[in-house]
Amino acid sequence: MSPRRYAILVALALLLCFVAANVVATSWMRGWRLDLTENQLYSLSPGTKQTLDGLSEPLELTLYYARDAAQPVPQLQAYAARVREMLQAFEARSRGRIRVREVNVEAFSEEEDAAVEAGIEPVRPFQGADAIYFGLAGANAIDDRRVISFLNPQREPFLEYEITRLVFELENPERTQVALITSLPIDPAMSAFGGGAYAAFAAELGRLMEVTKLAPDFTEIPNADVLAIIHPGPLTQQQLYAIDQYVLRNGHAFIVLDPAASTPQQAGSFDPFGAASMAPTSSTLEPLLSQWGVAMTPSVVLDAENALEVGAQDPTGQPVRMRQPLFFAVPADQLNRDDLMTAQLPRGLYFGLAGGLSVSERDDVETVALARTSGQTMRMPAAQALAQPSPYDVQQMWPATGGRVETIALRLSGPLQTAFPDGAPPPDPAPAPDVQAVEPQQPTSPAAAPQPREHLARSQRPAQLVIVSDSDFLADDFYIDPNAGGAAADNGAFALNAIDVLSGSDALVSLRSRAPSARSMELLEDMERDADRRIQRRQEELQQELRETEARLAELQAGGRGSGFFAGDLGAELTSEESAEIERFRQRVVDVRSELRASERELRGDIDRLQAIVVFVNVWLAPLLVAAAGLFLFWRRQRRGRARA
Repeated sequence: MSPRRYAILVALALLLCFVAANVVATSWMRGWRLDLTENQLYSLSPGTKQTLDGLSEPLELTLYYARDAAQPVPQLQAYAARVREMLQAFEARSRGRIRVREVNVEAFSEEEDAAVEAGIEPVRPFQGADAIYFGLAGANAIDDRRVISFLNPQREPFLEYEITRLVFELENPERTQVALITSLPIDPAMSAFGGGAYAAFAAELGRLMEVTKLAPDFTEIPNADVLAIIHPGPLTQQQLYAIDQYVLRNGHAFIVLDPAASTPQQAGSFDPFGAASMAPTSSTLEPLLSQWGVAMTPSVVLDAENALEVGAQDPTGQPVRMRQPLFFAVPADQLNRDDLMTAQLPRGLYFGLAGGLSVSERDDVETVALARTSGQTMRMPAAQALAQPSPYDVQQMWPATGGRVETIALRLSGPLQTAFPDGAPPPDPAPAPDVQAVEPQQPTSPAAAPQPREHLARSQRPAQLVIVSDSDFLADDFYIDPNAGGAAADNGAFALNAIDVLSGSDALVSLRSRAPSARSMELLEDMERDADRRIQRRQEELQQELRETEARLAELQAGGRGSGFFAGDLGAELTSEESAEIERFRQRVVDVRSELRASERELRGDIDRLQAIVVFVNVWLAPLLVAAAGLFLFWRRQRRGRARA
């Protein structure tokens, strides 16, 4: 065989091996991934893997994306690539149980009609722009459907959770079952009749979920996805035991307690059947809280920095608006921005007469603060707080020093121990029968007694609890704007978010936010922060000098050396001292402004130099190194050639 034919056959054989290797890798190694990114952007979380591995039927996910309309928005194009990569990872991990397809939505096309029918909402980035469709629709084998109407780039840290949640709901299409224990007038079934201090929250809870409200004398808790305990009344030992066993068995509970509930006392309980009742002023779950490692203060927390304005009377009896530390906000930037329940609440939360939560460590139990106060706080006895002293009285009570950051809402995760190590408590004694009312009964055949459940001493599954130390925050007048009718704060959204997240599987609840794919330049951000600090410091110095100048002018006026101009006589001529003082301050303003411009120029120069270094490293350094290596090898080869010669 000639060398030429041999070379051709070898080339064909190598080509055939290459194609076969690609076919084998595509078929057998489709789910393999090697993720070398710092934030593991292309690796699925264990909770997502568990959800995908548990799929029992095939699912179809359809990504609707208007490519042409998204051309003017580079950020959206980059995020679309991120979504595709995430969906490919889902498809690969599912081993054929998830099929992903993408539909390019063009204007006035059948694809646009299909996107609208699927529930995808169009978005216009600016006035007159083409509508951008960018959403995800899913369907299961029995044609149940779920949709993410718009994949917002601002929610990239929660992209994995949203897709996993959609998959979970397609696998489990039934509505969330909630068992509700409360002494408050929160009844989704009766919210349609209107009225009540908690009507907005009750109506939304009933719209989204299937709620079973337990009777005040309950002894058993039915199977439910989530147990919601919202300011319960006095509980018997049997009821506490039922809650204890539910948490150990099912694990997911949303708990709202209060050391001083003011709303029920002001509004009264709403009962459409006319049964008058009054919720207690305080609630607790002892000894369960102590066993879980959580304690709630019996006193009330006040926050001066984030105090809300209320109507009050000044010392002369005139109506005024003043900040009342008994009622305070937790701004959005003080909420936990990494937890799914609070990360996307833009308006913050409002609380009133809230308690403080503290945690003691437990093995394998993790606690995360969701909402915290500022450091300008104090505590007040609950009875005194319920009397609602005026803001003037609170100011006089405020200590000169002290204060601490208080936790108002937290999330607890992990295995728990029972608060009843000896088993179920004995039943409460039945009330003595009324002898006069007793009538002879016909003998009946004995009914089969329900089989008692096995006593649990330890969690069957890791618990996921959300605990809030204020029940008033769910009342309409705490977060609903009476004029606009909309929410002024995210109180209701937070409670519904918490119940919704808890209603998922353990795998789904375990998911957290992820780092975004776009990485920030920390060095550049540090430079900008340092420049901002310098500018702010110089501005504060200038403000201080302005106050000093005003004080000196006031002294001149008070000493009789002033012109009267600054006392209200606008026609007076300035004295030489006043003119000199004003000129001195005007010159100081010019000097400070020059310094600020110099600082900005310096920052701009530092950024330009950093940009030049980055461009050099990314664009020119590698070619220069390759060229230098080539020249070195050429020189070395030439040198060896001359040596052999």
